[in-house]
Amino acid sequence: MASVFGSRLDLLVRLIDTTTGAAVDERNVLFMRDEREVRPESRGVGTYIFINTGREDFLMRIRVKGFDEFETLVRYEELDERIPVCNAFLIPSENASKGEKLLGLSGNLPFLESLEAVDLNRIACNANEYDPKTKILKVFGQTGGRVYLYDTYYGLLDESRESYEKIEVLGNETPQSVKLRNPLEKELASNSPIFRVVFGSVKENGDYVLRVRDNAKDIIYLLRYKVNGEVKFKKVDFREGAELS
Repeated sequence: MASVFGSRLDLLVRLIDTTTGAAVDERNVLFMRDEREVRPESRGVGTYIFINTGREDFLMRIRVKGFDEFETLVRYEELDERIPVCNAFLIPSENASKGEKLLGLSGNLPFLESLEAVDLNRIACNANEYDPKTKILKVFGQTGGRVYLYDTYYGLLDESRESYEKIEVLGNETPQSVKLRNPLEKELASNSPIFRVVFGSVKENGDYVLRVRDNAKDIIYLLRYKVNGEVKFKKVDFREGAELS
């Protein structure tokens, strides 16, 4: 998909509901490139492409009905040269009219740089072996058979269950193994649980928002956030609420 009808693909954008990992099927979508509206071509549910628009870095804003506005700086040096992909993880709005109820955390923390979390009650799979030379991680599911990791970012829980290593999955190598973009930073513990990452949003002034689906009796997440360059973790019950510090 590096070219479309002889033209160059300059950016592929996927709209993803960060609370579920599902593609966003809402068609009421507005894209802004820096300060002007642009109209990428639709290529299926939640997928848009920019053709022959150039590969200069730019600030992209995306407004989708039922979701908070998404903003990111597109840096081409960080993207694949052949198929530049931007995954836009959208946060459902508090006043969204459809779907499950939402629970959220919000507030302000100076020097906050990023905020994400994993649902400790929803294991995607487990890891039991890692090859640092090939960056291949062997995994297994709760019921056996092929393991499908549809999303890009996951958290590899450590033995203490108090922190996790964020990993980027490029895709399956075999039915029970996946390729990682970067080497693991820590030694892998046998049968380490893997969870899908849910992203929050952080503004320059430290305002933050993180919402999750109210879809279980216990809504326990492990937060991972960076403050002034330092990565911190905090286990929270969304029914009780919490603040970052």
